[in-house]
Formats: sequence, C-alpha cells, structure tokens
Amino acid sequence: MHDKPGVDRHLWEIRPIRDLFIFCVIAGLLWSLYELHTVFLPVFIALLFAYLVNPLVDYASTHWSIPRPLTVGILMLLLTLTFIGLGLWLIPLLIEQAQTLIQKIPVYVRSLSQRYDAFLGGSSFNLHDLLGRMYDDPFATLQPLLMGTGHAFGLLGQLLGITVNAALYTILVPVYFFFFAWHFESMRLTVVPLIPVAHRRHTLHVFRRMDTAVRGFFFERLLIAVITGVLYATSWALTEVPYWFLLGVATGFTSLVPYLSVIGWPLAVILKYADAVTAGQSPQAEWMTIMLWPSVAYLAVHFIESWILTPWLQRHSTDMSAATILIVVFLGGAVGGLFGLIFAIPVVACFKILIEEFVRPRWLQWVREA
Repeated sequence: MHDKPGVDRHLWEIRPIRDLFIFCVIAGLLWSLYELHTVFLPVFIALLFAYLVNPLVDYASTHWSIPRPLTVGILMLLLTLTFIGLGLWLIPLLIEQAQTLIQKIPVYVRSLSQRYDAFLGGSSFNLHDLLGRMYDDPFATLQPLLMGTGHAFGLLGQLLGITVNAALYTILVPVYFFFFAWHFESMRLTVVPLIPVAHRRHTLHVFRRMDTAVRGFFFERLLIAVITGVLYATSWALTEVPYWFLLGVATGFTSLVPYLSVIGWPLAVILKYADAVTAGQSPQAEWMTIMLWPSVAYLAVHFIESWILTPWLQRHSTDMSAATILIVVFLGGAVGGLFGLIFAIPVVACFKILIEEFVRPRWLQWVREA
C-alpha cells in the first residue's frame, strides 16, 4: 500500500489524512454525546456500572458455570438488600438530622442576626423583621416571589423536571444495567474483530492499560469515600459537632472527587458556632470547643485522605502524582462541572496512556531521524 505512487493512492491510504479523519469522528461523537448528555446519562451510568462489575460476572460464568443473567440478578438482589439494610439502619438518623437542620436554619439565622444587630441596623431593610416573618409564616413570606405566572411556572417546572428525572433514573438505570451486564462480554467480543489485525495486539494492550487505570480509579475512589465518610462522621461526633452524621456522609460523598471534601470544614465550624449562639453560649469563651476541635478533627481526616489514601491509591491506578491529580481535578471542574470533577482523572489517565503508546514513540523516532 505504501509503495503506491502518490497519484494512485486513495485519501484513506494517506496516514495523516486518515488520522485526521479518525480524530474528527471521535471529536464529533464526543460533542454529540455532550450535547445529548441528558438523554444518554442513564445509559452511561448503567454502562459504567456494568463495566465495573463485569470481572465478577465473567468469573462466575467461567469458573462456576453460572449464567450471566442469573449472576447479574443475584448481584442486583444483594445490592438492593444491602441498601435496604443500611437504609433501615442509617437513613432514619440521616433524615432526622436533615429535618432538624432544616427546621433550625431560621432559628440559627435569627440568633446570629440578633447577636450582630449592630452591624445590620444600618442596612436598607430590616433583616431581623424579614427573618422573623420567614420563621413565623414562611409560605406567606415567600408568596410575593411566586406572584408572577412565569416565576410560578418556572419553579413548578424545575421541581417537576427534577422529580421526573429522578423517577426515570430509578427505573431506567437498573434496566439498562441488567442488559448491559448480561451482554457486556458479547459486546466486547463484537468490537475486537473490528480492530485491524496488524494493530490488534498493541491496541488490546493499550485497552488493558486503560481498563486497569479506569477500573482502579473508580473502585479506589469509592473506597476512599466510604473510609473518609466514616472517619468524618466519627471525628465530628467525638467533637460534638451538630448533625455529625449528615455532615460526615455529605463530606465523605464529596470525597469521590479528590480534595473536594474541604467544603466540609467551614460547614462544621459554622454549624457548631450557630448551635452555640442559639443555645446562649459565649463563642468567645468557647472558641476552642467551637472552632479548634472540629477543625482538628477535619484536618486529621483530610490529612489521611489527601496525603495517604489519595496519593497512594490513585497514584498506583492512574500513574499520576498528587500535584498532577490536583491540577486535573480543578481543570475538570472548570470545564465539566460535577461530572468533570468525577471523570477528569480517568479521562486524563487514558489520554496519558494514549500519548505514551502512540505519540511518544513516533515523536522519539522523529527526533532520532531529524
């Protein structure tokens, strides 16, 4: 093919043009998926879960001769029972603390406004009066915000959209997951023959490296989130931070994104301070209890997460340093929001593997021949 004169070669036989075409196809596909992310999101979530559990399903099928649909069904049943058990044990405490916090927010705001009334007295509106009306009759206070038809329908539309999306995800994700997990191996076997024979071995090697990085990241990140969630809740319970379980679970959940759990620190201090002010305590006399111990508890767990768990686990799965991980997380959040934060590291890890396997060898060859 490469011996043909230039005038006798087709466009797809010219490597730069072929590479450019492949790049444009991939870029167009990614752009289409991004534009239609609301439609494909449950499909993507289900496919991701099916991909993560495929080694277990494949092992049960090959070593124990258990049919794949039966393995997937048992796995879904066990996960459902586990979530129900944890829910019956932990969800009531979570709901109780969330309800208490929602009820006390107006009380906290009123207490803080009374304490700092001197600073708010010169404002153009009476904040203390407004907070009092919100506490006594929140619906009547918020009614003017909903007077316009557009505002009312806009708010109702948002609530309806969130409810419908939650219901659809609850139904569609398990259904998609079942079929993806059932047929995942057959889908993989369908893709392999499409790879050119001359490049198949190297391409499969690259895919195995990317598989190790992505699978390791998600499993290890989930492990970090569970460990830090337990540690945050326990440490804040010991330091008597209000709503310690709710705050610990929320901060642990944010640990799915490296270093994002930092938002839990000021929340713990603010809630502790607001609770002390509402109870009539003197924050100046209790500054160590209010600020120091919750901060020490957070910093101790955050140190374990940032300098032990995250660099050690994620460095081994993604082969990136702690500084690189931090930069990648910030860039992912700036570009893609929440999903950018979550998927930035595995995407960059795969991109790094592609550069090492395809770009770097050609670059070194070009340097030697130059």
